[in-house]
Amino acid sequence: MSTGLRRITIFTGHLGSGKTELAINFALSLKERGLPTSVIDLDVVNPYFRTRLVREKLEHLGLTVVCPRGEWMRADLPALPPAIRGVLEDPGRYGVFDVGGDEVGATVLGRFKPLLPAKDYHLWLVVNACRPFTRDKEGIINMLKGIEKACRLQVTGLVSNTNLGAATGWQTILAGHRVVQDAARVLNLPVVMVAARRELAEHLRPHIPPGLPVLPLNLFMQTPWQDF
Repeated sequence: MSTGLRRITIFTGHLGSGKTELAINFALSLKERGLPTSVIDLDVVNPYFRTRLVREKLEHLGLTVVCPRGEWMRADLPALPPAIRGVLEDPGRYGVFDVGGDEVGATVLGRFKPLLPAKDYHLWLVVNACRPFTRDKEGIINMLKGIEKACRLQVTGLVSNTNLGAATGWQTILAGHRVVQDAARVLNLPVVMVAARRELAEHLRPHIPPGLPVLPLNLFMQTPWQDF
């Protein structure tokens, strides 16, 4: 199965997987390569970690952000902007989707199945092996099957993103990565990348198989209760 870049990249995963940070950082990496890139907020699950909450910062960095605006910005309803269809139908634009990983979020993604030919998209499941439902390969496999059933699309790869927030060490990331690898072997899917906060990424590289990308993360999201 090809893991090369496709025009549409969809990040999904349960609460706490880190998919929103992954989507933002991946979109910025495409923009840095000179590719016209939109990041699309399809997360109708988590009210605290949403791309739309840092829209102005991302637009200042050169991304186009597609998300509900105005009175719909903080809604938990799937208020889907018409611009989403424009990204999917524009052959010259790259789209990075942030999609909630429960049944509701995946069902919203399924609305766009007719506009997602298999050759045009990657659907990547972000896995944090420190979270309750993805601590082992059985949990990861069950989650993946539930998402695929709800959205009627096939997951094309796993993203290894084990973390404990600020308490994360590179050894924690490696231990979680082994869990993700176990699940990937059973599913016959590739692990497409390992993600880590930028200050940990360089420590990881010597311990990661050659050819497996390590995506350094700059953190954008914060909860309302964080004091900065």
